[in-house]
Amino acid sequence: MTDLPKGIFILAVAGVIGYQAIKALDMDYLAQSPSSPSTANKAAKGPLNDADKVEAVLAGADPTDVFKPAAAGKKLSVACDSGYIAGDINKNRYSKISYASITERGITYIQVSRYSPTYLVQEHYQAVTATEVSKVPHRIKAALKAKISNPYGCSSQDLYLSQINYLK
Repeated sequence: MTDLPKGIFILAVAGVIGYQAIKALDMDYLAQSPSSPSTANKAAKGPLNDADKVEAVLAGADPTDVFKPAAAGKKLSVACDSGYIAGDINKNRYSKISYASITERGITYIQVSRYSPTYLVQEHYQAVTATEVSKVPHRIKAALKAKISNPYGCSSQDLYLSQINYLK
């Protein structure tokens, strides 16, 4: 007989905890409703800072509308990437060759090939294009060499480049 009151008590406690958890969830977000008017007003006024962007997403805004899209095969805020370059082999002579990349101050430095390295640079406005360069800073060059030789510490994914501006 003592088991019945214990069972009812445990069931009641679980019910209260479950009710509070569901109550804490934003039901508008779960229903996929449009973002709140305050978020829409902020977006209409101009560019959002990082805190406003996070707040907008938490309020139910679509992250693809709030944040800039990432290039195919790239993640935002990653220390380094490694993998293979993808693209049209007729337009991209580096297609299917390994790479390692490091982003610093909005510029992505890319080393193509471990054995005969070539360097590419992606500025912040370049999503699926890159520019071949003859020199990169020495510390970046050393870091890229280490990353392409041992890519296990990097995010492993292919990098799609639709066009590369080659040196002449």
